[in-house]
Amino acid sequence: FLVFFVSQVIDADGSGTLHITELVQGLLQIRGEIKKSDTVAALLATKAVQHMVADIREGYEKHFKELKGTLEAELQKLKPAIPQRYHPRVANV
Repeated sequence: FLVFFVSQVIDADGSGTLHITELVQGLLQIRGEIKKSDTVAALLATKAVQHMVADIREGYEKHFKELKGTLEAELQKLKPAIPQRYHPRVANV
């Protein structure tokens, strides 16, 4: 319940996403004026989240490349059994 309440207060436009300006404005509404230490803490937290997102993205890209390679290898195995006119054209992604 508390998380829902805080997200409703901070997500000013109700979009379901938080922009840094909404976060700062929401924190001001909850707590009052921001101190330098608050700004530094928010910056560090933002950078940590950015690193987590980058790590997740790298993981997905790695798995996508592995999957693509596996699918292309399987397609190569199937090509002799498929008439030439039905060979799919694989786009470079």
